[in-house]
Amino acid sequence: MTTINEPLASIQARIDELQNTIAEKEAQIKARARKLKTDIEAELSPVKLVKKYPFPATGIMFVSGLLIGRALRGSSNANDSTPAVQKDCSSVEYLPTSQKSAMSTIGLEALRSAKDLGFACLQRYIDKKIT
Repeated sequence: MTTINEPLASIQARIDELQNTIAEKEAQIKARARKLKTDIEAELSPVKLVKKYPFPATGIMFVSGLLIGRALRGSSNANDSTPAVQKDCSSVEYLPTSQKSAMSTIGLEALRSAKDLGFACLQRYIDKKIT
């Protein structure tokens, strides 16, 4: 705390000192945050995880591809399995076929990419074990 008789210059000097300290601490915190970010990115890199655990990664990619494919095809099959009932034209919701085909194409491409990545990593893993 300051006293009434304390000179104004010493108060300003203290304010400047505190501002410098805050700036230094802010720079230290930012540097630590950047280092933590790079450490986390390096540790959780998908490429490194697939290389480290090729079989579980392949299994996860395969199952996720199946689930994506089932989800994309399930929405169209659910509409086909409903019993034939007369519906009011105003309550019918139409999903354009172009949107259905785009979603199925995205799902198939994701499945193919996952399969290719899994097999490539599996092949590298087997090559390393053989040599």
